[in-house]
Amino acid sequence: KILQGIEFLKKHRERHLFHHAEAAARPLFEAVKSHPKVIRAEIAGSLRRKKETIKDIDIVASARAEDADAIMAFFTSLPDVQVVTGQGTTKSSVVLKQGINADLRIMPDEKFPYILHHFTGSAEHNTAMRSRAKKMGMKLSEYGLFRGETELVPCKDEAEIFAALGLSAIPPELREDNGEIEAAAEGRIPRLVEPSDLRGMLHCHSTFSDGKNTIEEMARATRELGFEYFGLCDHSQIVVYAHGLTPERLNEQHAVVDELNRQFQDFKILKGTECDILPDGSLDYPEEVLVRFDFVVASIHSNLNMTMEAATQRVLRALENPYVNILGHPTGRLLLSREGYPLDMHAVIDAAAEHDVAIELNASPHRFDIDWRFCKYAKEKGVLISINPDAHSVAGLRDIYYGVGIARKGWLEKENILNTMSLEEIEAYFRRKRKRV
Repeated sequence: KILQGIEFLKKHRERHLFHHAEAAARPLFEAVKSHPKVIRAEIAGSLRRKKETIKDIDIVASARAEDADAIMAFFTSLPDVQVVTGQGTTKSSVVLKQGINADLRIMPDEKFPYILHHFTGSAEHNTAMRSRAKKMGMKLSEYGLFRGETELVPCKDEAEIFAALGLSAIPPELREDNGEIEAAAEGRIPRLVEPSDLRGMLHCHSTFSDGKNTIEEMARATRELGFEYFGLCDHSQIVVYAHGLTPERLNEQHAVVDELNRQFQDFKILKGTECDILPDGSLDYPEEVLVRFDFVVASIHSNLNMTMEAATQRVLRALENPYVNILGHPTGRLLLSREGYPLDMHAVIDAAAEHDVAIELNASPHRFDIDWRFCKYAKEKGVLISINPDAHSVAGLRDIYYGVGIARKGWLEKENILNTMSLEEIEAYFRRKRKRV
């Protein structure tokens, strides 16, 4: 087991969590973009595609040829740069103080759309795009889209590159050669979910279990972000290390919630729980306790060393429980530090569809669980995805926006997301299932 852990860490040692890479990239990008000689600039690569982990930072910019050297000198001398590993007129490479590699590429402005598309990737998407161009008698590369060998097809932006190849524009998040080119050719690119589509926060913790802020602080911060409801989900009783709530402490918590809800006019705290799924698939609270909640998130936190069959059966049994509304962080993975337990996700999604259970997209950048690669299948099966911050502090509430990027990567639209429902709609949704018990 220790050897497996070492192998896992070695495999991922050159990668970085999304929020760490984004935090490192943002000041770098803003500095380049604000340089007076830069015409256009964008973050490219896996950051732009919202991959769950990032290898390095790619920035592309356009400028006049005579200005490129000055821009590169500026880039390589930025405060966050620790080591310069290469400096040229068209490309410079640095290592940042955060330990992340970053590249800046500069092209003339008429070439900007092509370099942005190329260095956004993915490599597989680019290969498929080149293949399509070739079939149409064209050639596509970072240098341009050409008819024959030399006639440049002028494009002002990426949308015009796609249009020249008979495609509707493909959002960066979808560029993984996962059917996006075929969909774009047939006009089937979905209107992906936007941050502004979200109406509420579900699965958040407070000081009643292992959170850093009180229920009131968490709820008021959620309201200030423009949301209509806050789903309180402290841990259940078996999670002693996280101060899981006994039924007696639940009485105390619910009294606090009731008092706060009396103070709110246009906002509501929903009484939820993150209830542990026990090794046999039963839940940590009995029915007489579960009935007291507005909604239930069921999650696994213990006995993680399971075979795929055991893990899948454990989850499937939990999904059969009529009080379960959301399956929390389905695989229990911690990106770059712990592999999740093996799970037959197709079987889990099928069961979620059968039992009317939503699946969490845990928006913590340490998790991003459900993996985006399974979101398309969930969408096909009509399983709602709940983008949940799993926030343990006021600051953690904003993780929900990382989750939107992952949901977009999974081809999800507004109607595929549970918490794009209004307060009235989601309360009715939870009540409908409860009535069937």
